[in-house]
Amino acid sequence: MEKVQHLRLRYWMVGVALGAVAGGSALIVGVVAPLVLVPGLVWVAHEPTRPLGLAGLLVGFGVGAGGVLAAASGGCAAFNATTNGVVQSCYSVDVTPYLAAALALVALGLALTVVGLRRTIRSVRPD
Repeated sequence: MEKVQHLRLRYWMVGVALGAVAGGSALIVGVVAPLVLVPGLVWVAHEPTRPLGLAGLLVGFGVGAGGVLAAASGGCAAFNATTNGVVQSCYSVDVTPYLAAALALVALGLALTVVGLRRTIRSVRPD
């Protein structure tokens, strides 16, 4: 049972890493960057602990995209300053809907994680 749980945790962590790279790079590099997500989706479709791999991918994508959006908004806010009478300012678009979508992906991924872990416990439990 211990080995199965470690294996499933490893699949979840690989999903988180692939999702974070795809989510963060999609906002930095552009439309071509989600091609990184294609191998992750193929991997999720074939790996044996499907709910946990997909859950990790969703959590990672939401955290990666949300983190980049939050960092960009924070950097813009920090740029606004007045030094020696010179005003520099940065105006950012409202990223609230995108942050909400990223949080929804993280929530969905966490829900799938719970489902996958419950399924793991049931399938490994001796009768």
